[in-house]
Amino acid sequence: MNHNSNRWQLTFGPKAIVSDLLSLRQATKWLLLAMMVTQIGTFLLSADRSQLAWLTLWTGLAAVINLALVDQGKQSNFFWGLLCTATWMVVAYHSRTFGDVFAQGFAFIMQFFGIYFWSKNRNEEKGELTAKAMPKQLAALTVLATLVIYLTVLAISKQLNGLQVYLDSAVLPLNIIGQLLMTYGYRSQWFAWLAVDVIQVIVWSQNLLVLSGSYALSMLILQIVMLINALYGTWYWYRKQG
Repeated sequence: MNHNSNRWQLTFGPKAIVSDLLSLRQATKWLLLAMMVTQIGTFLLSADRSQLAWLTLWTGLAAVINLALVDQGKQSNFFWGLLCTATWMVVAYHSRTFGDVFAQGFAFIMQFFGIYFWSKNRNEEKGELTAKAMPKQLAALTVLATLVIYLTVLAISKQLNGLQVYLDSAVLPLNIIGQLLMTYGYRSQWFAWLAVDVIQVIVWSQNLLVLSGSYALSMLILQIVMLINALYGTWYWYRKQG
């Protein structure tokens, strides 16, 4: 009971949320600051002040804070992750990128599993998750599962007349794999995130041509920022926690 209470306190407690942010390494803080400035700057330079534009801004800010905390294995990342995935689903639905809607819905649910498993594998001295290497057999199974899920989502997206179905359909399987590997603390999660971010940069670059409203530009900037962060996260987990 005490452990369960501590788990939720480490995730949602105001003290833990602030402490995790303040305890980030200097390089991570600078990266977080740059990501937040980019999101706010993009919003301010736009003339769009619609509800969707505001929602995109808050989605972006929650996302980059979540990313910085994930970089260093901080438990309170799941507080920001819940906020980010909930609002992201709305933006993705409005854009008719259904693979992204499903991906964020799955990510929202997985936040709760992550809260449980990260608290069990937490290094109390460092206040961070202990990263693990993935066995070869699990890696092969992961690739097979990704392919099966991709073909399934592709068929559904075609039926729903989604946009950019071949690229967008890869978002869900990669997010599922990334979330599962992240939940169990495997370093190889970052390869899934790198692939997702590259695809999302392409998708939102093309969305700029077919969607009205500056929120599409804000989402593109967010995806570029997330790709840069994924490169940093990969380096940190493999070099600093290896």
